[in-house]
Amino acid sequence: MKPRYVRRMHELPLLKECELQKLRVIERALTELSAADAATMLRLSPRQVFRLKAKVRSQGPQGIVHGNTGHQPAIAKPPALRTRVLALYRREFRDYGVTHFVEALHEEYDIPVSYDTARRWLRAAEMGPDPHTVRSHHRHRRERRSRFGEWLFLDGSPHHWFGPDRPKSTLILATDDATGKPLYGLFEPQETLNGCFQVLYHVFQQYGLPGTLYLDRAGQFTTTRHGGTHRFQRDDRPTHFEIAMEALAIQLIFADSPQARGRGERINGTFQRRLVPELRRAGITEREPANAYLNDNFIPGIARRFGVAPRETMPAFRKAPAGLDLRTVLCAKATREVSNDNTISYKAQRYQLLPTPRSACVVGGQVQVQEWFDESVHVFHRLTGEIQTRRLSPRPKPSMT
Repeated sequence: MKPRYVRRMHELPLLKECELQKLRVIERALTELSAADAATMLRLSPRQVFRLKAKVRSQGPQGIVHGNTGHQPAIAKPPALRTRVLALYRREFRDYGVTHFVEALHEEYDIPVSYDTARRWLRAAEMGPDPHTVRSHHRHRRERRSRFGEWLFLDGSPHHWFGPDRPKSTLILATDDATGKPLYGLFEPQETLNGCFQVLYHVFQQYGLPGTLYLDRAGQFTTTRHGGTHRFQRDDRPTHFEIAMEALAIQLIFADSPQARGRGERINGTFQRRLVPELRRAGITEREPANAYLNDNFIPGIARRFGVAPRETMPAFRKAPAGLDLRTVLCAKATREVSNDNTISYKAQRYQLLPTPRSACVVGGQVQVQEWFDESVHVFHRLTGEIQTRRLSPRPKPSMT
């Protein structure tokens, strides 16, 4: 006859609630409940129930506890690794996001820590970035364009890119919609017309002309003034940017809100989370070295990390017309009349027109003044082409006696 199992109160170990419930069912299975019924109640197989009954008979209530309880798993990371990872985060990566931190650990230190492990360690040590807020407003997702170069975002992102104690700068960034890859970026004090033209010049030189640009309604892109102190600006007169894009047959689409440009706004957020700490680690606090690091190192890395393949393999970029100097299109243009002394006035400055190899009388005629994105001024005549100029000193003002 099998010995009857009797549980004594002093034998009851400290068990979890789920283990206590399992113990009660197994105790009933030792006396009155069938193994099949106990298996149904515990959602186990009858074979597992027989094993648990045998362990409880031989070990008492402690037999209900899993054998690995209290033991370190074979795949557990060593404590020394955890200490090193936290020390690295505290010393070098304190403003990195978790994903960015994990990538840096793998690339720079060859430490293969998973995202979940790093996040768990950082939370336990009360370190790491705050979790992102959840947007409750329901919006429909817009499908990406199917071809590389079919649709580009051009946007400026003002931020403390060089640290919280440094003045704000604006990152002007061009991004492809089909692949999600950033193409070129530029740090400027503000989002200006010349800065946008410079970014597009590099994109057009490297890739070609896109089909469409998706923009906000900033003043350098389109006319938005309808009254007030700016009534002198006609709403039907295109901006320099619109004139340039029309000359290149590039369609412009203007968004009415930041939410409408969600994909472009998200990549700006990615840059703010990742680029700022990388610039800090590299000791970069000025725009010129930041522009070099941005386009030589950061943007190629982001493109590899987050870029996706377009649905169609044939790019939508078009070649610029042969012989066209894009700087003569991506610029502000104005018409001026040449004075009798072969000078013109532009933005309160006088310019002397120099003699040209092709002698042509331009006095009294009109010339086109182009201000390129490098802020250099160029003068063109329909017959002689570009005319070299010399900037004149300001005229002396009469002294007050």
